Amino acid sequence: MKKGLIKNIFSLGVVQIANFAFPVITVLVVSRIIGPDKFGVINFAAAFVTYFTLLINYGFDLSATRVIAANRDNLEERNRIFNLVILAKLLLFGLSIVLFVGSLFLIPQLRQEKTVAIFSFIFCFSWVITPTWLYQGMQELSRVAIFNLSTKILSTLIILLVIRVKSDYIWQPLALSLAQIAVGIYAFFFAIRRYKITLYWAPLKPVLKMLWTEKLLFFSTVVVNLYTTTNVVILGFMQSDTQVGYYTAGWRLITVVQALISLPLAQALFPFIGTAFAGSRERGLEVVRQLFPVVTLITLGAALMMWLFGPMAILLFYGEKFAPAIGVFRILVFVPMMIGWNNLLGVQTMINLKKDKMFFWITAAGAILSLGLNVLLVSLLGYKGSAWSWLITEMLITLMMFSVLYRDGITVLKGKYFHPANFVRLIQPIVLGIRKKMIK
Repeated sequence: MKKGLIKNIFSLGVVQIANFAFPVITVLVVSRIIGPDKFGVINFAAAFVTYFTLLINYGFDLSATRVIAANRDNLEERNRIFNLVILAKLLLFGLSIVLFVGSLFLIPQLRQEKTVAIFSFIFCFSWVITPTWLYQGMQELSRVAIFNLSTKILSTLIILLVIRVKSDYIWQPLALSLAQIAVGIYAFFFAIRRYKITLYWAPLKPVLKMLWTEKLLFFSTVVVNLYTTTNVVILGFMQSDTQVGYYTAGWRLITVVQALISLPLAQALFPFIGTAFAGSRERGLEVVRQLFPVVTLITLGAALMMWLFGPMAILLFYGEKFAPAIGVFRILVFVPMMIGWNNLLGVQTMINLKKDKMFFWITAAGAILSLGLNVLLVSLLGYKGSAWSWLITEMLITLMMFSVLYRDGITVLKGKYFHPANFVRLIQPIVLGIRKKMIK
């Protein structure tokens, strides 16, 4: 298990460094060509389309991953889950098309930029065919990382070829969508061959039963989105495209850092910790306790570095026109650390302990709080209000998760694991594993 975790973290980390480079190249070119206003337009459309990707995904990256990880050697169960999930996603994609067409006529921001909205929505089909949850459950995260890298390379090449003047901004979401779908098709058929999947038309009744059973996990992912992506949507409704551009410039750079640091950790840890919990409750909790100081040190160090070098990065990546985004970026530098803690407390601990309902109610409370904060702070502070809303919400959710687990007698923090000597003992095997891979 430890070797598998080291392999997954190393593979994801190395490939995410490359994933970091390609968006930077794209931003360096595109942001200077299209400016803050059109940058705001494409990010507003992307944020709105996120609602449909959440509907199609339906929390399967957690629920299906959990089932696959617990039945890795059971070919019959793997086939059953795969076909149920794919059919469920096809049904949800059909529902998404109906809802999206209605949105084009009802929402002025989408109606005014209909082409951008449609090109952004095409991306949703990739969530139907890309079986990331299967690779995660089989603990082959290195393949997911390679697929992500391929998407970044392909989309970057297309974007650099087609975006030459400001009016070309409409092609950016189409480039992302087509690249993701192309790689998703390959990942789909590769998974069928590798994991000996037999495709068949799953019965509708068990599909609907699965959707009903996993509804709490789905709503949990939706409410989490209400205090992240919805910030962009509310800002777009209340302020100008330019303000959306300033906020999303800082926000996007933070998400790039998350992709570089937080996401490889979270994606690699979930199946690893899930396997530990499958062994015993105490074993799973012990693994979480050991990893808490590791996640804390990595994300805290990243936050301090971002605070120091953030202004330089904003001006380098986006240009002088995006200078107001510096304030947003500095407000958000501690968000990845909060998300890392929330991941350990919520996804890694609560979900594995089958405390889905509690996880949902905490995230729902955070979502409601976030909506109120956004309306208040955006009206007072504009785009900076969106940043403060996200940070405050993440902090309060962290506090609620810790308090509820402590109330239930579950301790995930132990001082002995934060001792420097113990931290070195925990990190040393990972460092040695990475060094061996680099030598190879």
